[in-house]
Amino acid sequence: MLNLSHGGWEGFTRGTWKEHDARAAQRLLRYVEKGNLILADRAFCSFELFVRILNQGGECLMRLHQARHRKLDWRRGKKISPSERLVVWEKPRAQPKTSDLSSEQWAQLPAQLKVRYIKKQYKDRSGKKSTLIVATTLLDTQKYDGTETIDLYAVRWQIELKFRDIKTIMKMEFLAVKSPEMAHKSLLMLMIAYNLLRTLMQRAAAEADKPIHEMSFKGTLDLVVSSHPLFRDVQSEPKRVELRRELIELCATKLIDVRPGRHEPRAVKRRPKPQPLLTAPRHEYQEIPHKENYRKAA
Repeated sequence: MLNLSHGGWEGFTRGTWKEHDARAAQRLLRYVEKGNLILADRAFCSFELFVRILNQGGECLMRLHQARHRKLDWRRGKKISPSERLVVWEKPRAQPKTSDLSSEQWAQLPAQLKVRYIKKQYKDRSGKKSTLIVATTLLDTQKYDGTETIDLYAVRWQIELKFRDIKTIMKMEFLAVKSPEMAHKSLLMLMIAYNLLRTLMQRAAAEADKPIHEMSFKGTLDLVVSSHPLFRDVQSEPKRVELRRELIELCATKLIDVRPGRHEPRAVKRRPKPQPLLTAPRHEYQEIPHKENYRKAA
């Protein structure tokens, strides 16, 4: 779970590769506090998760689940505007398999839930026109404008960029450990390092009066790594304070170039070398003889 306002990493949970994300998300509810607005994609848009977040004082804003979208009849419910409806969700007759509630806890959930639908036309990545429909528990139309609310969901994509910072830029897509306990410790250390960098970025953005989402994570990380020898060789505390001040000023100059409309396909420009896969331990692996000749013949 990440905080969209500053990009900080607030918590995570352990699961198995067979476990659905919706079930794992229920263990993240302990991080939900009163006044929080939970943004998530359509996989988490369920009756149970909405009710449990509301019970903890939070609110929900998620894209409508594909199963509900397929059966959607826009004429049903109370009309708020041409692009907004107020509908009532009925409690599922059977408890979902992804639920971790007991039978007694499931029975205590309310029978109905009021949800607000907001739709908007947009163009997908291929340029085709499509309709985005979000479901939210923010029912007050005077306080929460429909256009601003659905635009807020579009900002949720920034969270995907934060995941890229964690996995790709910090090179944590794979953990070189041999036990779940060490993987858990590695994630905790990664969480500390990531949040320290985000804290530095937030402080630099505040002092320079710049939006935090325009700060470059990669630029800040490179700057911190390159400045490490300077701090290591300085023993005087006043000198360290001066170096920290200069570091924050330099971090404020590491900004992302905003280029709206730029097409950035998810493709690798340079092809990797055609090396075979390591399918056995290194001391047991045997290379294929004359593999270069076979490759040329193919």
